[in-house]
Amino acid sequence: MKEYLKKIRDLKLPTSEEEQALWFRYKNENEQEARQELISYYQPLVFKLVQQFKADRGVFMDLIQEGNLGLIDAVDSYRPGFNTRFSTFAVYHIRGRIIDYLNKGSRARKFPVMGDILPEKLEETVERSILADRVKELVKGLPSKERQVINKRFLDSKKAELAAAEMGISLSYLYRLQKKAVRRLRGKLATFIHQWNK
Repeated sequence: MKEYLKKIRDLKLPTSEEEQALWFRYKNENEQEARQELISYYQPLVFKLVQQFKADRGVFMDLIQEGNLGLIDAVDSYRPGFNTRFSTFAVYHIRGRIIDYLNKGSRARKFPVMGDILPEKLEETVERSILADRVKELVKGLPSKERQVINKRFLDSKKAELAAAEMGISLSYLYRLQKKAVRRLRGKLATFIHQWNK
């Protein structure tokens, strides 16, 4: 375990340009060295997620191993052009693999998971969290006025009349913007969920 922790501390993350180049080399040229580099670079993500499961030392490295298998699945199935950050995509695979491992054995009963959430409830919690993060990313990509409407109406919980007044637009125009934004988000989120289930 000490060797593993030292390896994590010594890792140097690539720049955005370097990471893009690695993805290109792996996905377009099938370069296995680039694949291995990507797996290594995202080891800290596995470590961070395993820490959330509050496992004792006897189980910790087992969860690391399962998390790494999830990471490998994510690297192999990720499509860089899908407009989703790899870290967001990988979390679903890593946690899913760990949860499956815990659900298969009795070890799941020996320690609290994420604040005593039962393993069968954890997967639902993880999925909601990932989807919430994805929605926030998608909102940032909306046209300016649509983004303002979504932020005011759903994130700030403001009434339509107040949101329209603050934006200096009519109530009917606000509702049109809201409808367009929700439709746009639904379409992009449906594509994201479809990619998950592949």
